[in-house]
Amino acid sequence: MVLKHTDPTAHAEVTAIKEASKKLGKIELSDCEIYASCEPCPMCFGAVHLSRIKRLVYGAKAEAAIAIGFDDFIADALRGTGYYQKANMEIKKADGNGALIAEQVFEKTKEKFHMY
Repeated sequence: MVLKHTDPTAHAEVTAIKEASKKLGKIELSDCEIYASCEPCPMCFGAVHLSRIKRLVYGAKAEAAIAIGFDDFIADALRGTGYYQKANMEIKKADGNGALIAEQVFEKTKEKFHMY
């Protein structure tokens, strides 16, 4: 689906979660299970977590996908080095006024959002 739709977020797990949420009319999927051929990447794991799926079953470890050419970013992302080597991307928390404004927005709106 990634290649078919030219969408880097169209991994099988994310696509399945989107379709299930749409079909069931809700984002909380705690009565659902998801099966994946491989250990999920951080994006997919995040989607599984946020949808509150009760069970994730995967077949192969991430190393199996890496061995056939999939990006090995999982190790970099989990190291928490503050710099993602593969994409030459710096990862940094905002500081100063930008960070303060973001924190204030979340604080002021927390009562409005009850997702689950």
